[in-house]
Amino acid sequence: MGQTPSQNVYLETRVEDPQGGLIPRGLALIAHGRLGGNFEQPPVRLLSEYLRDKRQLRAVTWNARGIGKSGGGDEWTNFGVWIGDAGIDDYKRMLNESMAKFVENFPDVEKPQLFLCGYSAGAIFAGCNRPPRSFPQFAPVYYILISYPVELNVPIGLYKTGSYYRSVEALVQGHGWENLPAEFEGKEPEVAGLFTVTGQVETVAFYHLWTSILQSKNSRNILKQVVVEGATHAWGGKAYRIVEEVDKWLCNI
Repeated sequence: MGQTPSQNVYLETRVEDPQGGLIPRGLALIAHGRLGGNFEQPPVRLLSEYLRDKRQLRAVTWNARGIGKSGGGDEWTNFGVWIGDAGIDDYKRMLNESMAKFVENFPDVEKPQLFLCGYSAGAIFAGCNRPPRSFPQFAPVYYILISYPVELNVPIGLYKTGSYYRSVEALVQGHGWENLPAEFEGKEPEVAGLFTVTGQVETVAFYHLWTSILQSKNSRNILKQVVVEGATHAWGGKAYRIVEEVDKWLCNI
């Protein structure tokens, strides 16, 4: 079954501004994981609340295709959804629409911050997106990738797996992703920081190999990788540790 263009699919979306009527200092997008995941998953919800309340950002989350009230087929019914095409395309659409709306709503905010975030498969989608040059108002982007599915990338991405790895490697290296949008002319956009946080239980063989490769390519010196002891891919009662580690990172850069 073919992939339906993103603009033709309704995505149930939640847009949250800082409490108390505060003007947002920037914008954050957070994509959720697969296999029944939704925008209420603890890693997504807790990060969204932290970025909204502690960092004073507008936080945008959405349910993927076939989840909640969102239209379209899910990963079990649509091959384009399974391999990530739809998730990447939908993230791009949400990014463009959210940046345009932020500029419209808050034209006086100077150099608003921008965070592209994702959990599990959502981390793949975030890592394969770049902020378009058509919004020069925004400061260089931050990436937060929670439980990037290193071990599951192959069954998720199939023949696109290599490209998904290279997209993240290029962010820390400055070049090297064959699918970089043409508008960037072969050079990655400036990135303020890239943070990965992973549960210790999911860090098996290939995780250590790939994260070592990622570290070796960090010529921009923007990468921070954290493993949380005792945490699993689902995070369970340790999801609060995601926010703790993100906060420590942002307070020290």
